[in-house]
Amino acid sequence: MKKLTILLLVFITSTIVNAQKFDDAVVTELSDKVCECLKTKGKIETKAQAELELGTCMLSAYSKNQEYFDKNGANFLEGDNAEKLGEQIGIKLVGFCPESLPLFMLFADEFADEMESESDNNEENIIITGKITKVENDKFKSFEIKDENGRKRNVLWLTYVDNDQLLEDAVKGKKTYQFTALELDIYDPRIGEYRNMLVLDRIEEKQE
Repeated sequence: MKKLTILLLVFITSTIVNAQKFDDAVVTELSDKVCECLKTKGKIETKAQAELELGTCMLSAYSKNQEYFDKNGANFLEGDNAEKLGEQIGIKLVGFCPESLPLFMLFADEFADEMESESDNNEENIIITGKITKVENDKFKSFEIKDENGRKRNVLWLTYVDNDQLLEDAVKGKKTYQFTALELDIYDPRIGEYRNMLVLDRIEEKQE
């Protein structure tokens, strides 16, 4: 069974593709304020609490500049705007706000079974045999892996990784490992577009 956290990223991405589109500047401003609000929250352990805190932060962000948001077609109280805005804000938060990930992971069990079949059909496993040559910490940790043919690939570490205890040694760059990654389209807030990215799923010792 695919990991719930990976399914969550696929679910949010597919939802936003089909959702009503609000002005990107409006969504970005709301997302920034929601992220700041989430940073003030303590540990959230239940789905009900996650829904409450996320909804509270969204409403708080909206109310601080309601006139601006209403003027730009983002009236929370109109129709299903709150739900649609929430979808766009969600994908923004996943791209730049680490504090949001624990909340969204709590929602995963509701759609995991439904998304598993689609996920199995659409995800492509990429296997890279090589050494980690660089570790970067830009919002989320990523690894530059140089394979046995000299090709360099960047892989994100977004979710739980099978055999992650091996990473401690792998980042030293001395031993060759086999890395399995999932190829996903993930929103990149730096360019405002979806990018095809590799997300680390598993690491194994190379079999001689």
